[in-house]
Amino acid sequence: MYHIISHTHWDREWFAPADITKKMLPSLFQKLFELIDNNPEYKFVLDGQMLLVKDYLSNFQGEERKKAEDELKKYSKNIAFGPYYGQIDWRVSEESSIRNIILGRQEAKKYGNVMNVGWLLDNFGFSSQVAQINSKCEIEGCFLWRGLKMKFPKIGFTWSSSDGSKIHGIFLIDSYRNIMRLKDYPEVMEKRLELEINKLKTYSKTNYLPLLNGYDLDPVPEDPTDGELKTVFPDEFIQGYFKQEDPSLIEKYVGELIDGSVVSTFPGSLSTRQYLKIMNWHSEYMLSKVLEPLIAIADNSEDDKEIQKAWEYLIMNLVHDSIGGVGVDQIHEDMEERYYKIKEIFESTLNNVLDKVGQILPLGYTCLNLNPQEIPVLFENKETLYRFSAPSGSISKVNLKKYKVSYLEKPINSFHWENEHFKAFVENGKLRIKKENNDYLIRPVLVEDKGDEYSSAFDKELNLTFSGMRLKAQSDNYSKIALDFTSNEVNFTLYLTFSELPYINIEIESLGKGSDYGLLLSLIGDGDINAGVPFDSVKRPYEVKYEEPEEEMKKFLVAAREISFNNVFPMKDYVGLEKDDYFATFMAKGIYSYTTHSTKSLEKAVSLILLRSVSWLSLENVKGRTGDAGPVMYTPGAEVKRKMKIETAFCLSPKDDFLKYKNSFINPPLLFYKHNNNSDLENQAGVVHKFYSSVDENIEFVNIKPSIDKEGITLRFFNPTHKKKGIKLPQKVVKTDLLEQDLEEFDGTIKPKEILTLKIPMLSFNICSDDQGSKVNIVYPKFTWDISEDLSKPDIDIINNMEREAKDLKEHIKDLEKKMKESQGINRYVLLFEKYKLMRKALELELSSLYNRSKIERVDPSKIEHIIVELNDVRIKRRGIEFLLATLR
Repeated sequence: MYHIISHTHWDREWFAPADITKKMLPSLFQKLFELIDNNPEYKFVLDGQMLLVKDYLSNFQGEERKKAEDELKKYSKNIAFGPYYGQIDWRVSEESSIRNIILGRQEAKKYGNVMNVGWLLDNFGFSSQVAQINSKCEIEGCFLWRGLKMKFPKIGFTWSSSDGSKIHGIFLIDSYRNIMRLKDYPEVMEKRLELEINKLKTYSKTNYLPLLNGYDLDPVPEDPTDGELKTVFPDEFIQGYFKQEDPSLIEKYVGELIDGSVVSTFPGSLSTRQYLKIMNWHSEYMLSKVLEPLIAIADNSEDDKEIQKAWEYLIMNLVHDSIGGVGVDQIHEDMEERYYKIKEIFESTLNNVLDKVGQILPLGYTCLNLNPQEIPVLFENKETLYRFSAPSGSISKVNLKKYKVSYLEKPINSFHWENEHFKAFVENGKLRIKKENNDYLIRPVLVEDKGDEYSSAFDKELNLTFSGMRLKAQSDNYSKIALDFTSNEVNFTLYLTFSELPYINIEIESLGKGSDYGLLLSLIGDGDINAGVPFDSVKRPYEVKYEEPEEEMKKFLVAAREISFNNVFPMKDYVGLEKDDYFATFMAKGIYSYTTHSTKSLEKAVSLILLRSVSWLSLENVKGRTGDAGPVMYTPGAEVKRKMKIETAFCLSPKDDFLKYKNSFINPPLLFYKHNNNSDLENQAGVVHKFYSSVDENIEFVNIKPSIDKEGITLRFFNPTHKKKGIKLPQKVVKTDLLEQDLEEFDGTIKPKEILTLKIPMLSFNICSDDQGSKVNIVYPKFTWDISEDLSKPDIDIINNMEREAKDLKEHIKDLEKKMKESQGINRYVLLFEKYKLMRKALELELSSLYNRSKIERVDPSKIEHIIVELNDVRIKRRGIEFLLATLR
């Protein structure tokens, strides 16, 4: 008896928007219910995500919706729901990765059968703490395809995070579609199954082989079971496999899984459509670092539904194809709308909450700093420079120092700055920083990119003209300069702000004009690379070399993969060079990848990928990648022809001090102002409320919010060090898992690399009596992004060429159909496969031309929808005939 898993992998937004893919779901579910009626033992997996169910139910209203929900409950014993809300990109998601599981489980529990296995079939790699996050959410195993480095074939593995958390895993060695559509060709069904079993059983002592019956956007589930086949849930599979497997056949992995040598992890997707990444970063920051903490302080639960809706929008946008930018322009336009909905919810809810927060704030300037470090703050607003220091873990009145700013537009040839932390020199568009024996050079670099939405293919340097430097502003121990650059591809200005702090703000304002380029901000110097990632920091080499796979692995190389080497890596918030006791670091809001790409004039540099401009969803023969990545479709929106502000900084500090400066930039204290007429009150600094009795300043604050059960407050921290640290709170404290289920009384310690969640009673504050109806506003920071509308327009010549090519392909298809009538046996199937290949390409081109024509003229939406359905059907048939031919051969 062999065990198979029937499923569908639902790419809800990829080559078609969710409004169209959701219409395929009613027929899928009706077919699924029929299969269960015919075989009560049949089991099916809904892609591990509840968005599929939400999309399905959105087709119905009123009584019809209730009937659809009741049907799901009726058949729930045969259907695996959850555990995730969406199939997110785990390389960029931090607090949102936890909410993804919380929301997914909440939705799944409505129907009964919550799957406790991570269903990670097609995500583009995984950050180092994914095992810990899942294990602390009652997920003890996973099925996974991308990201594993594997020299010889293995099926079972264990995956540990740096805190020691561990989950079991099944590597989908022959993909998640290896026995898809078995019944389409009953004449070879038995043989095909036999060949696949024989191919896999060499690598396992069990009868639990990864036989997966499903495919991308497949709306027609099937039941291929018979006396020797049985469908099982993933939970059952993992339990059975690890109970029976020979331990010597189980591989061990620790930390991040981002290797693309067996199956591509598409590192280029981390910098595609950079505007989406910036919106994502700000949205998560606004929800987790601003709004929820204020709601917890104000004890305001009336906006719970709106907050949940905002998180749902955010996670919807974090689905790997969506945030990866690897889709048609239309789905990314839908994403932008959702980000603006998050912003609207944030702004309206913030106004409500500030009225309540104002009741506990004294008059004048007060700051909220939930970081365990005392944070220095400096900012400029309306011709005034403000400075203050925010005490750690507190609400405090601050002594705000103000200085007049002089605004200038003075052309300068060079600039020099010196403070206690470093010396800086700016000349010819380059910034040089020196400290003792440390010497660093920072400069922008423009390179050619011959890649697509999935993969960058950086090449030679392109011409970039430095057109001048201006002194913009000056104040006491403060200067701001502007460096202007022009090129055929992009114009941009670097705004550098210098102060007494050990970091230089580097704000980039860009306007994209061309395509097929990458704009980098490069740091040249000595040291070892250390990058921030969600809930962790990792050391990495300058590049990873990919060896030619062993012969035994080659039969499992069934998808696109990276070849030769990789020099593009994930990051979150910072990346830099460690040397001796110093850390020279780029910090960035919404940049999720860096590269060590070198050119004739750029060697051994760490470069932020500020933006990447490409014109196609997928291309054939991209350098550094082999295999089919996705549909060949023209996507001018990915050229990023829009105005955009990118916020970065360069910090040079002792390693032990980096965290407070990072938080000064990435998670600064909130500064409130409550109007009063007595200026003396404004200068009386003092602590209003302490959140922590004591806390080690090497701990990271993550989030504070009302608990799920509404009976208290939850706080989340992370220990980025390799040593145990301490934290004490003034209230009774219970340690919980990430689902906020009580574990034990908190002992005051946080383990190395641990993500810690604590629950405390509701906070209580004294109401300020000097209120007099004064209104509170947040002076700093500003909560927004600065991104213009898309200025790109489809190239009519490209549209015409696509239409001509599609027409030629259809003529070729007619010739193939004539040959098929005269062919028999395997030759006929070979021609049929060729026909489906050409049909797929023709339909992709036709669909792409219609999408782009719809931007400049009216196109019948039903025509687009018809081609999407036809293309999806042809994609599935093409894959099915490919398996048929492999069997016959």
